[in-house]
Amino acid sequence: MRKTLLFFIVFFLFASLAHAGIFIYEPKDKEILFDEVIKLRGVGKDLEVLKINNQEIDFEKNGNFMCGLVLKPGKNLVEVRALDTNKQHFVQNIRLLRLLKFPDMEGLFNGQKHWARSRVVYLATYGYIEGYPDGNFYPANPITRGELATWIARIKGFKLEALTEDVFFDVPKEHWRAPYIKAIVDAGLMSGYNEKTFGIDDPLSRRKAAAIAVQAEGLKVAEDVKTFFVDVPKEESGAAPIYVAGEKGLVRGIYEDIKIFDPDRALTRAEAAVLFSRFDRSIKTVQYLFDFNSGYSEKVYAGLNIAPKIIAFTAEPSTISVMEQSTVHLEVEIAPRRVFYPIATVKVDLSEIGGIADVELFDDGTRGDKAAGDNIYSLNLSLEPVSSHIKTLTATAIDGLGWESQRQTSLLILE
Repeated sequence: MRKTLLFFIVFFLFASLAHAGIFIYEPKDKEILFDEVIKLRGVGKDLEVLKINNQEIDFEKNGNFMCGLVLKPGKNLVEVRALDTNKQHFVQNIRLLRLLKFPDMEGLFNGQKHWARSRVVYLATYGYIEGYPDGNFYPANPITRGELATWIARIKGFKLEALTEDVFFDVPKEHWRAPYIKAIVDAGLMSGYNEKTFGIDDPLSRRKAAAIAVQAEGLKVAEDVKTFFVDVPKEESGAAPIYVAGEKGLVRGIYEDIKIFDPDRALTRAEAAVLFSRFDRSIKTVQYLFDFNSGYSEKVYAGLNIAPKIIAFTAEPSTISVMEQSTVHLEVEIAPRRVFYPIATVKVDLSEIGGIADVELFDDGTRGDKAAGDNIYSLNLSLEPVSSHIKTLTATAIDGLGWESQRQTSLLILE
């Protein structure tokens, strides 16, 4: 049974390959992923030229090929084009959706992930909201007035101005949130405490957030509203916007079974994300995000990466004498990286000749390197070997993603 199943799988693979010219093992079309970097693996039949997102990619004699995909948050297109030896062209598109994730929202509580996780993920993926510099979201933290202004300005698509003067004393023009706060203030959705102070890092209440949300969505606030929160009297200041927001589905109570709104408590970042996910534009954005039939073009090409290719590794002279001090010039030539991640480091393992394991080579025109930026990494090394033998030196090239490749050369040490 197992052999029969394997036969059909192999038959299907080669039948598909014969028909399509190229077959992609991974990733599959319309995959939803959280990883920034993944591998693309495939095989082609009688390949002559292979291009992925307009970049030529090497392939093995048997047609196998592999490269890395660097995915941006949101939609990513991978376009695989092949020309075979019969001059036939083949094209295969792979549409990928990469979602952002925050480590502090991935853990389980009572067997479930955070109640606001999906809303946070979707809005953050599209760039409407953001986490902290350490990569976490901190959903229970009170949202600040500056954060709220920024998120609403993005969701509403407000035009941002190049600022020539401070927005408030505590919002200098150099602050990255300043253009968003200026847009929100100009739209009349928020204002400062006075002419000088906005309170950029201050929290704000659920009551105030509901009022801002109602105004931002252009909802009319009626005088006579139906009440359903036991802690928000109809006659209370700011009650009407809360009930309008409730009727329109923008806000809900803090408990499923008890209609409590808790209007004066600070709004949390998780609550703000869920509130803004109910805005009309946010709903349409999420629908667009998961629509694999639109938005996939050259503008959203996934980034590519391949392991560094060491073209040559030499040690000159290649023969030295034992117990004599010699200067050996090490040289490692790397293939140009073009659109791929740049080289982070090139090192040589000298442990075979009694040296240290990781000696760095340079491409900056110093320490024996002849010319800066020519993809040739060099170092002049002073050696005084204590024993004779053929020694193997190993060079390792590592790029900015941590992808690496190695090449070896020999050094003959004579008596």
